[in-house]
Amino acid sequence: MTSWAALPAVNAAPGTVPGTDADAGWRHPLPGSAVIRGFEPPPEEWLAGHRGVDLEARPGTEVFAPAAGTVHFSGMVAGRPVLTLRVGSRLSSFEPLESPLRAGEHVEASTVLGTLAAEPRHCPDTSCVHWGVRENGTYVDPMGLLAVSRSPILLPQAERPEPLPERPSGSGAGPWGGHENGRIPAVALCPIGHAPHHLLRCDAARGFEALNRSFQAAFGQPIAVTDAYRDYASQVRLKREKGRMAATPGTSNHGWGLAVDLGGGINRFGTREHEWMRTHAPAHGWIHPPWAQAGGSLPEPWHWEWAG
Repeated sequence: MTSWAALPAVNAAPGTVPGTDADAGWRHPLPGSAVIRGFEPPPEEWLAGHRGVDLEARPGTEVFAPAAGTVHFSGMVAGRPVLTLRVGSRLSSFEPLESPLRAGEHVEASTVLGTLAAEPRHCPDTSCVHWGVRENGTYVDPMGLLAVSRSPILLPQAERPEPLPERPSGSGAGPWGGHENGRIPAVALCPIGHAPHHLLRCDAARGFEALNRSFQAAFGQPIAVTDAYRDYASQVRLKREKGRMAATPGTSNHGWGLAVDLGGGINRFGTREHEWMRTHAPAHGWIHPPWAQAGGSLPEPWHWEWAG
């Protein structure tokens, strides 16, 4: 007899009416996909930036409608197959996406829009779908539109990830408040000011916002945040995708709301942005833990933790 384990789900919130400007949140167009580059808007519209998110996927992967809407455009743009879906005042675009749909067709939330094209690649080192959203002509972070539900789902006990030795943190981050890792109530967390869909423990959020102000003064743009608090279901998903590269679910400092993953140049060793962080972040309570440094056991230039 198969045994089952209950885990929190990441689904549309109960009562959501997708496709309206008053909706509670959209659904993920590629459930289980990792964000390999986050939203990095430029300080001015005419400057270079990353006006969307890149979701890792293999060619042929199906992409789903994040909400009910009408196909606004389906065709080639600069040699790439693109589909744009109108949802209320928002235009949601996906590329490179091969789709049989045509302009004017209505789709419901979670309808298959098409499949990831093999070529040309948007991401230089892997294959991905670029997802962008414009609202009234301005690009917004697509991940901020997603709804998170705490409703339980059942997964086979056999699919629970194998345990791994816990990685030393070196930051002092860890359990607090009597909460369980990855199951911290939203009321106990605070949004990051310039990336409000990302949550942290409130003192960590305040320290990060102070760090961001200093970073923005130095570089003219905010720190690009790709991940912060990570609930248990997300930890399970990443463990399946990344294997030994991911922490054991229930042990990640992301699950305590005390870690962030960053982009915008901080995610590469040796850049001006990364070196600035190494010098200035500790003054605001944030450090690059020893295991994540260039000579560490698991180098991750993008991973930073709250030291307080």
